[in-house]
Amino acid sequence: MMRLLDKTLSSKTLLLLSIALVSTLSANSAFATYYKKHDYSYCGSSGSSNTQSKQCNSPLGEYTYDLVDDGVYNSVNPDNSPVEIDGVNISLSAFSDTNNVTGETVVAASLQKISNTWAYGVTNNDEAYYNGSSDHAIDNLNYYYEGSKASYKSGVTNVERDYDFVLLSFDSAVTLTGASFSWLYSSNDSQVSVAALNDTSALTSGVNTWSDIVADALTSASYDIENCDYLEHRADFAFTESAQYWLVGAYNTVFGNIGGYIGNDAFKLANVGFSITGTPDTTEVSEPGTIGLLMACSLFVMWRRKKAI
Repeated sequence: MMRLLDKTLSSKTLLLLSIALVSTLSANSAFATYYKKHDYSYCGSSGSSNTQSKQCNSPLGEYTYDLVDDGVYNSVNPDNSPVEIDGVNISLSAFSDTNNVTGETVVAASLQKISNTWAYGVTNNDEAYYNGSSDHAIDNLNYYYEGSKASYKSGVTNVERDYDFVLLSFDSAVTLTGASFSWLYSSNDSQVSVAALNDTSALTSGVNTWSDIVADALTSASYDIENCDYLEHRADFAFTESAQYWLVGAYNTVFGNIGGYIGNDAFKLANVGFSITGTPDTTEVSEPGTIGLLMACSLFVMWRRKKAI
């Protein structure tokens, strides 16, 4: 009877430790992704339609930062922001290379809420001089009229083209996973450029170009914006780095050249996806500790069985 009880307890102990190991390895971060505005209250219901079922099975997260629904706190510093997603405070600000009409120096721009439908864009200092369109979008369309027609037609980057960007500031390090857009200027050839910054000093100094800022960035890349059935216009990012400050803006080959046309990229930002960085020290200590405990338990069970024989 005692031998049977020992085996039962040992098996239960092994099972509990196995569950603890799986929990430790998987629950190290919360994941936020992106969507425009979807109601998931019907998920799991037998009466949901085919379209609703596809939405429930799509890679949408519960903790999405929806700029319209969650609101925007306009500041470089997120510390006092009332916008909180899964325990992370977020603020937004805008920048563009518009220190003067033909210059490339990056300065602050105006973050604009277009409407609840069209979400957010950017208005920069050179709007009055432009011979372009989409003035309230986050774009690289606009250019100074004199001497730049040839550059505009060829799609070549020039000192007179402005690139609008939004800075997302988080009060703790995150990894940006993607974004969705409520409106695109071109549905066939649109790209977005992204960079993770260690700090905002180079961005806010008022003396640097986008090249200078990217040279000091933690990482940067450009991505195609795709049209999706259930997520409107979306770009998925492939970053592994974490940072508190992320730039998201109109395609600029300085951030990463993926062969897209320069000069037709304009969009309005609706949602942002990010994953929350776990605490490395805790993970590094707890995982080996749990594995070691599991091995010790297995050895103990083997010893008990050998002793019983």
